Amino acid sequence: MNQLPQPESVFRYFSEIASIPHGSGNTGMIRKWALDTAEKLHCPAYADETGNVVIRKAASTGYEDHPGVILQGHMDMVCAKEPDCQKNMETEGLDLIWGDTFLTADGTTLGGDDGIAVAYAFAILEDDSIPHPPLTVILTVDEETGMDGATGLAPDALTGKYLINIDSEQEGVFTVGCAGGIRVHMQEPAETQETSGTSISLTVSGLIGGHSGTEIHKPLLNANLVMLALLRAVSSPIALCVWQGGVRDNVIPTDCTAALIVSAEDAAQIRREITAQFDAIKAENPQETGMALQINCNAESTAIALTTTCTSDLLRSLDALPNGVQEMHAVLPMPETSLNLGVFALKDGVMHVDALIRSGNNAKKAALAEKLHAHIASVGGTASDSGAYPAWEYIPDTALEKTAAAVYTEMYGKPPVIETIHAGLECGILAAKAPQLSCISIGPDILDIHTPRERLSLASTARTWDFLIALLQSL
Repeated sequence: MNQLPQPESVFRYFSEIASIPHGSGNTGMIRKWALDTAEKLHCPAYADETGNVVIRKAASTGYEDHPGVILQGHMDMVCAKEPDCQKNMETEGLDLIWGDTFLTADGTTLGGDDGIAVAYAFAILEDDSIPHPPLTVILTVDEETGMDGATGLAPDALTGKYLINIDSEQEGVFTVGCAGGIRVHMQEPAETQETSGTSISLTVSGLIGGHSGTEIHKPLLNANLVMLALLRAVSSPIALCVWQGGVRDNVIPTDCTAALIVSAEDAAQIRREITAQFDAIKAENPQETGMALQINCNAESTAIALTTTCTSDLLRSLDALPNGVQEMHAVLPMPETSLNLGVFALKDGVMHVDALIRSGNNAKKAALAEKLHAHIASVGGTASDSGAYPAWEYIPDTALEKTAAAVYTEMYGKPPVIETIHAGLECGILAAKAPQLSCISIGPDILDIHTPRERLSLASTARTWDFLIALLQSL
């Protein structure tokens, strides 16, 4: 586009960020860009051993004695794309589409989560006319895959009294608490053998999908579980040789592919049973308007597949796994505990299942993880945990919350919504490292994060910028 929307500096930095591949685990280039840009702006900066970037800027005149403020976000993004998108997100930047109302990316996630935080931060560092207290910018790595950056951050980086996390996706909503989480990685082995027969390949695609925390309570189908229901509907023996569904444990899966070897005389009936089950699921879920099934049968094939007995046992075991909301909060209209069966992958005779558990109650989080461990052990499998992070407990009426609410109300004539969320934010980890910190999370309107439909509201981005500047002036 010839002319960027306002605020020009924010969208200019966002465009630069989008041109650099920065998926989780692939943040080396964006880290170098952040350090180089900080140097150009004459702001002291360093990268720690974990890969986080910490940048300092001295207080504006008259703000030298004010408590320090930390602006915080993460550099990594979820890389997801449409099935027909040919972009290599490991090596190529995004193709931005500037609409009148929204900014999107062509065929991929946009990375507004959390590129907008990085863009806001550098736009503030660039502009010496913005009054602010002593300022620290902390940009973490690998938030989307376990909050490893926040976990590895040294406490002495957190110099300040107030922390403004810019990783929320709804304007006018101030997040002041969040669920904790833990990832559970399960492996269930099965016996394989060389199997001959008719090959049937299945692909379930086009599901809505979404964020496994903020959208887990919605009527969104999980592509892995749709595939499981299709295979469980088959009455004849089948030998499973391929299963690949989902991209990340924090994304509700939209697509799943499987392949089977069956006897030639059963093939037609199996196809009818699968198709009938799919039609029934689709009829029961009219919200999944794009849901589609592709099914192909091939002539005599030979492949390494699970035995028919092991296939049946595996499907039964997978069907016993919990998924979705497990318990609602006793007071608030939100989930208390949930899990998302985000990734199913059959590799060398072992079914790998990656799940993400979330809970506002650390004991319930641990109990659900133990339930998964016990189940997988009962069928001869193993499980391990990673990426555990604590819940961020709400402390009512902090000075930061009061000031932010007063500024917002004065600017927009209505109070903000103060809430806790059923999703993971880094504030809980960071606050535990620096007890003096008071934290709040804000952000502009970003819709359908973690999916190729992700879009950032241009007008909301501008209003949130205005609010952020006013808040800094008031602290």
